[in-house]
Amino acid sequence: MKWKAACCAILLLCLLSAAGRITAATGSTAVTGSVPLVTYEVSASHIGHFTAIISWKTNGAATSQVFYDTVSHDTIAEYGYYTRERKAAVTNHKMTLNKLSPSTTYYYRVRSTAEGVEPVSGEYTFTTLPPPGRWGGGLASLLLEFISTSFLWWLW
Repeated sequence: MKWKAACCAILLLCLLSAAGRITAATGSTAVTGSVPLVTYEVSASHIGHFTAIISWKTNGAATSQVFYDTVSHDTIAEYGYYTRERKAAVTNHKMTLNKLSPSTTYYYRVRSTAEGVEPVSGEYTFTTLPPPGRWGGGLASLLLEFISTSFLWWLW
């Protein structure tokens, strides 16, 4: 039963390793390995008529890229739209999708790359807001959305 406890302890240490690398010693036996890069906490926020912000985390510093479309796909190669890959290696990722259509459901996946490992998330969805109303929307509504999105980027 001691080996089961040792395996559980090693697994726990691997999962908690922020750098993705672990060396653990159990008695006189040393175990060395690495944790693969993973994406998690993927979400869409600040969804407007024409924009949305996609954010996620990785367990190690990595690049950022989003693939999206108005229909579901099995692989990222099939998506009609994608952001330019942001090369800065970070663990907290945020990317803005622009020029979206109002009242449209978008399907998206995120990809991060580090040391040749490229995990791709599962598929997620969000729906943009309906077009601005005839009396309360128009140019003023578009301007307000642009200012709020720009301000949010400035904060990050």
